[in-house]
Amino acid sequence: MKRISQGALIVFLLSFPLFCRLQNLPPINVVIADSSATQGYFFLSPYTNSFQVNYDRSHQILDQYGRLIFYQIIDGTNPNTTIDFKLQPNGQMTYFNLDKKKWFFMDSTFQVVDSIQCSGFETDQHDLQILPGNHYLLIGLETRLMNLTSYHWFGFSHNQPGSSNAEVEGVVIQEFDENKSLVFEWKSHDHFLFGDVDQKWLFNPNKVDWTHANAVELDLDGNILLSMRHFDEITKIDHSTGNIIWRLGGKQNQYTFPNDPVRFTGQHDIRRVSDTSLSMFDNGQYTVPQLCRGIEYALDETNKIATLVWEYIYDSAMYSMACGNHQYIENGNHLIDFGFCSFDSPWMVVVKPDKSKVLEISFPDSYISYRAFNYTTLPWTLRRPVVECQKTGDEFFLVAEPGHPEYRWSTGATTESIPIIQPGEYWVFVPYGTGFLSSERIVVEDITNPCLFTGTPAPERPSGISVRCMPNPATDFVSVSFTLSEMSRVVIHLTTVQGKVIKEIASRYYPAGTNEVTIDVSNLASGMYFLSFQTDKMLVTKLLTKQSL
Repeated sequence: MKRISQGALIVFLLSFPLFCRLQNLPPINVVIADSSATQGYFFLSPYTNSFQVNYDRSHQILDQYGRLIFYQIIDGTNPNTTIDFKLQPNGQMTYFNLDKKKWFFMDSTFQVVDSIQCSGFETDQHDLQILPGNHYLLIGLETRLMNLTSYHWFGFSHNQPGSSNAEVEGVVIQEFDENKSLVFEWKSHDHFLFGDVDQKWLFNPNKVDWTHANAVELDLDGNILLSMRHFDEITKIDHSTGNIIWRLGGKQNQYTFPNDPVRFTGQHDIRRVSDTSLSMFDNGQYTVPQLCRGIEYALDETNKIATLVWEYIYDSAMYSMACGNHQYIENGNHLIDFGFCSFDSPWMVVVKPDKSKVLEISFPDSYISYRAFNYTTLPWTLRRPVVECQKTGDEFFLVAEPGHPEYRWSTGATTESIPIIQPGEYWVFVPYGTGFLSSERIVVEDITNPCLFTGTPAPERPSGISVRCMPNPATDFVSVSFTLSEMSRVVIHLTTVQGKVIKEIASRYYPAGTNEVTIDVSNLASGMYFLSFQTDKMLVTKLLTKQSL
């Protein structure tokens, strides 16, 4: 029994088929091109715009190799109930609930602890940013009646007049302080002309999705950046006065693009990535030629020059009709979520700055995640359930830690332990907060002795003996507590996942009853290790995770 080895190129189906059927989660295809360059955790919330919804709506966290380690089923009347599941700078997780039309906050135990919504306006699901000092920046929707009969921009061919009493929906930006008091409000209706919209986005002459804002960002100078998809424009807004500072892209563009004749359209996810640069995902549905890209511009805000300094194109024939994002990962890599694309294509990729591919993930049946995020570390610990390998008679078992109300094994079993009857990869989910958390993956290759780590067969485990490691994961010290039914010689080793002994903890006799040994792991590198606990009558192996402080 050992963890899966990672080669230069790995292709696998993330979710075990039976597990997927039992949990009704969309299977995920993962291709890893460079396992040494992928790290951390992926946050996503798969959904589809199809009329046929085949899978439960869920929040998901994947490990660095794209394997599911946490999921949370979200119930609601809307088949696509939630959107934009992500980790905020203050350590909370947030998501938008489309049924309840508000943002919800979860703590490190995946319990909802708070919520927020716009004041006086419908809350828009496209973005929420938690700012320093626990201020909240979000967007809403304001509808005003307008006479649009002079604009022949509607219908399938965009040549029909608008209604004389059209409902025109525009973005509102609101900022709330730590007490959720409204401290800033900005309305697009007060600052733009209706004709600033790109008419290619207009169809319904009576109810008009005018600005379709999809990202809001606090700029480094304290002002606000706003992405308006239907204007094909990024706008910078003065946080003090509400005045427009500049407009990038669209009909009212103020910038020159010396090395990017394509010009972005229908963009998503505008983000400040340095004091001089902005990143975004260019959906490219209405560019010529149609083309989606992850891009970065260096901005000269004085002379209004936007220089393309980085661009990633997966396929020159591929464009995106909606959604998507472009994230700069802390390790220097880029995550590009392609949203809804025009042909059979991956959902997202991770690439290095030189554009070489690290990882690629695909969903089935037109499923996507509105945005996807990769975090190299988490600000809190996922207390993943520990699984032991034990022998009883001539049979071997994988035994999950006790005390959980439910067990969901990759085999479909729902018991605390399962027999090992064939080689393969095994894991178990247990309840965690309002979702389910997985154990580490266990790969069994040698069915004759699946518990073998150091060359010693695993003897039968007598009743009345228990071994616990706390805390696990650990940062500096681990306490090993064990109960013996009689005086026994105990040997405790700490080994690598390959079975190499790196530390002998104990090798002496201990009395019957409960005993405790403390292990200093502060000098160990972060990663996975095995604790081997052996007496003359038993062998117990436990997976131990070392985390950095």
